[in-house]
Amino acid sequence: MSSQILLSGGDKYYSYSGEIFGDVSAPATIPMITIDNTGLRDSLVEIQPYFGRLVSGSNGEALGIAVKLDNVTVINSQTYYVQSTNYGTTDNAYRLFVPRNSKLEIIRLNATGNNTQISGVNVIGYYL
Repeated sequence: MSSQILLSGGDKYYSYSGEIFGDVSAPATIPMITIDNTGLRDSLVEIQPYFGRLVSGSNGEALGIAVKLDNVTVINSQTYYVQSTNYGTTDNAYRLFVPRNSKLEIIRLNATGNNTQISGVNVIGYYL
């Protein structure tokens, strides 16, 4: 799922990417969630990325996400092989304000050694 779903009260929304496998290209950028229009109200969004296992490979290998608002990168977070011991936990959640009527994109970033890594992302938005 990569679209925005409103909860029954209409004051929150969510989106789940599900498990996404890597790409054969390197480095790869793989769209995970795209919400073309976040709605008529500003929101506070929590982004929860997850990965199936630690970043593998050598010191140059990376795995992470980029978050774009209206085609502007606002988060670019990549963990490298030497930093990967605690990656994939809920400590890596991101929160940001999203203006009304914004396009929200979450993109997976990875290097060669992590092309087949399973990853995903969850988004929870709270209208303000």
